This record gives sequence, structure tokens and C-alpha cells, in this order.
Amino acid sequence: MKIKRMMRKTIFISFIAIAELFFYKMFLKVEVTDLTSKEAIINPTIEKSDLILEGKKIVLDAGHGGRDIGATGQSGLEEKEITLHTIQNIEKLLLEKTRAEVILTRDEDESLSLAERTKISNDHNADLFISVHYDAFETSDVSGITTYYSEDKDQQLANLIHGKIFKQNMEVRDRGVSYGDYHVLRENESPSILLELGFISNKEDEQRMQSQEFQTNTSNLIAEGIIEYLSK
Repeated sequence: MKIKRMMRKTIFISFIAIAELFFYKMFLKVEVTDLTSKEAIINPTIEKSDLILEGKKIVLDAGHGGRDIGATGQSGLEEKEITLHTIQNIEKLLLEKTRAEVILTRDEDESLSLAERTKISNDHNADLFISVHYDAFETSDVSGITTYYSEDKDQQLANLIHGKIFKQNMEVRDRGVSYGDYHVLRENESPSILLELGFISNKEDEQRMQSQEFQTNTSNLIAEGIIEYLSK
């Protein structure tokens, strides 16, 4: 009798163990399935397939660099520093908003000849080339922003980007869009413009170009213009 009771107890315990194992496997299966379905929902939001300018190549050129510091402001600001800062801001925005390939002629403080900058654009068969500078004059009273182009076909691009820059609310002289016989434009096979985003030799312009507001707004508006131009 005692042996029979022990056998029944053993069978009962075994049944409980099997049942627990069965329900554990079912629970684990449901949990894994739920995680998989969540990933299927999350992944599309990470993909860039719905973004624009796929296949486009954009070359951004930060003026000066290395031994060539460019102009120097009254506060000691060097043009080579602020041009790189602006270019990197634009690059970041384009990489966030588009699937374009963005190429920088320089991403650090290094010397590049004008021919080398142009060669980078031509070798990549770029769809667009933008060079960023900050102007200077021998007297401190000259100020304002200018956009230059070299070929007639690039005037539309220059007008578009220049107009975008002046969408922001700022007190700065609009020096307009002009022809410029610059090597990086003249020898460039791609649509290309050169931006002079203020006079570093002017106190008010220099203060503005160092402000977070100007850098953020200007970079956003230039990126907006690039996207609009290459989306046509």
C-alpha cells in the first residue's frame, strides 16, 4: 500500500513538471513572436528608403585650411575655422535628411590647393559643389553676404541658395548674387557656387557668424536649398 501511494505521488509530480514545461515553452514562444513583430514595426522607421536624393553626390568645400588661415577677424577668429564649422553643420543636416553621398574636400585643419578641391568634385562627378567662405576687406565698415557663380547655368542655383539664406530674420546687408571668376567654380564640371557668408573684418558680421542662431539657421536654409535644387 505504501509503495502504491509513493508511485501515485511520483506520477502526480511528473505530471506537474511536464505541465509546467509545456506552459513555459508556450509562454516563451509567444514572447519571441511579440519581439519579432515589434522589430518589424520599428525597422521601417530606421530605414532611409523613404528619404530623398538617393544616388546624388554633393561636395562641400570649407575654404582655406592648414597654413592658409584665410582672413582673421578683430576678435582673432580665423576664417579656416568658421568655414569648416559651417560645412560640417550642413553635412550633418544632409546626412540626416537625405540619402545623398556627401563629400567634404576637407574635414580637418589641412591645406588643400584650389586645383585639389576642384579635382575632388570632378573625380566624384558631383551633382553639386558648394564652397563656403567668409569675406574680408581692408576697412572694417564693409559688410554683407554675397553668392558667386561662374557659369550662366549656375546662376539659378546661386539665386536659389542666396534667397534661402535671406529667409531668416537678420540685420545684414544683402550684397546679392554676382559673377565670380574663382578657380573652384571656373574649373568645376559640376553645378557650383561660392558663398561669402559675411565679412569677418566687420565687427557686427563677425559676431553674427559666431552665433549659434546664425550657424543653425544658415546651415538649415542652405541644406533646404540644396534639397530643393537637386529634387527638380
